[in-house]
Amino acid sequence: MTTAEEKQIVSYLLDLGCCLNCSIRYLCDKQLEFSELDDFLSQKLIINEVEIKEEDQIKRVKNNACIVCLGLLQDHMLQEILNCPDLQKTQNYDNPMFSVSISMPASILLREHSMRLHVVEKFPAFFTDDKLEIPINRVWKMFVKNPLAKTLNKTFQSSDIGDFFINITTDYIDDIEELKALQVMQPKDFQIRTTQHRKYHGELFTRKGVLQILSKSSEKLFRMHSACPPTIPNNFLTCKAIECKHNSIFIAGRYCKYSRELSQSPWVVDGVKLMDTSVQEIMFDVISIMLSTPVDNLKFSSSGREDCDVRCLGKGRPFYIEILDPKKTQFSFEEFRRIENKVNKSELIKIRDLQMVARSDTNYIKQGEESKTKNYVALCVTKQKVTQEMLDKINDYGEVEIQQKTPIRVLHRRPLAVRPRMILSMKATLTENEHCFELEVVTQAGTYVKEFVHGDFGRTRPNINEIIGCDVDIAALDVISINLDWPAEIDYNRCIQL
Repeated sequence: MTTAEEKQIVSYLLDLGCCLNCSIRYLCDKQLEFSELDDFLSQKLIINEVEIKEEDQIKRVKNNACIVCLGLLQDHMLQEILNCPDLQKTQNYDNPMFSVSISMPASILLREHSMRLHVVEKFPAFFTDDKLEIPINRVWKMFVKNPLAKTLNKTFQSSDIGDFFINITTDYIDDIEELKALQVMQPKDFQIRTTQHRKYHGELFTRKGVLQILSKSSEKLFRMHSACPPTIPNNFLTCKAIECKHNSIFIAGRYCKYSRELSQSPWVVDGVKLMDTSVQEIMFDVISIMLSTPVDNLKFSSSGREDCDVRCLGKGRPFYIEILDPKKTQFSFEEFRRIENKVNKSELIKIRDLQMVARSDTNYIKQGEESKTKNYVALCVTKQKVTQEMLDKINDYGEVEIQQKTPIRVLHRRPLAVRPRMILSMKATLTENEHCFELEVVTQAGTYVKEFVHGDFGRTRPNINEIIGCDVDIAALDVISINLDWPAEIDYNRCIQL
């Protein structure tokens, strides 16, 4: 039941010029659902327990902006938000859920502080230290969520679990003027950070700064320079802008690269693009069009990389693409297959196993950097004729830890260091060319295979050059397998005619 004092508080605040929602906030009922305020009023406060004539109600709910929230919790502001053309931006996003936030002018903080001091003085028995009004932003969300959900045809959800966010920025024409009171309230020994986005005398206090000054200012000083209770404002808040933002989503798959003249990502040196395209660009060109996403909103990551003259075969290399602020977030099995088919029309690369993954799942690529292994096949060339004795030396060598000093060819982008890497197995076989042999090698991730073959002027030891006692170089290299069980393989038997 609502006590007589609570009824008195609401009535008093309404007479001062508070809106109904703000007045109810000061009852400190944290269980109250403001989207069901009418039921609350009829059951607890007004109709059944307080006899108020219609003309008295009209008198109390004055036609002014609330002296605390500046209209934020009033129908005037709600209708302005619902009618704002910017709200149509939400229809570009297919997520059926939404979260909402509000950016309020800092002067509301002054008005809340003023009202807090006043009600504590006016009703000291009710407003004890453990009784605080319900935060205005929390009430605002409850106030707007149902009308917004109906207008947008989406379901409201808490921002703690949401992915699609609507932020509403408000403007208050008298904000700067009201904040001038802070100039004289700011303690001399307290230097506060300010921002220069908007100005009064060159600067404007941030919300954090306002709260810091209010916490350090005495009640006496505040009352000297600011109205208590707050005065009726001359203007309502206005809806300045509505912005939409969706958390990134991630799609993962594997790619094979069949060209020896193709880099993984755009190859640019001194502002000059050295290759027409890349693995990344081929994928991005398709995904950008099919998902209506700007290329700048796409970020590519993979489980390592191969040199531009190295092919990647087998099941391919795991990768994922982060899509920033995606409009489309719902994908069918068939849609992913269509993207694959479009990319695979290129003769340079092929992708497979395309699917949505959670952000947390992308850690598998990072975690596998040291633990995964890779299978390579290298075509090696020797000055001398290849003998069976040379091959036997390789095949009998077994598992070995090599020490690799940063290769000369990558010193421009990697720090100088000696890195131990494991060669887990090797198998050498003859080819039709007596100066060539084929080397199958299984290595720890991060091994420079080219340098393991020719030694890189002794920077990698041991190396094939030393093992067979003959100058050897590498003519061609293929990645056959990247042994990372991610992402999950797609059952292509589910495919329909695309």
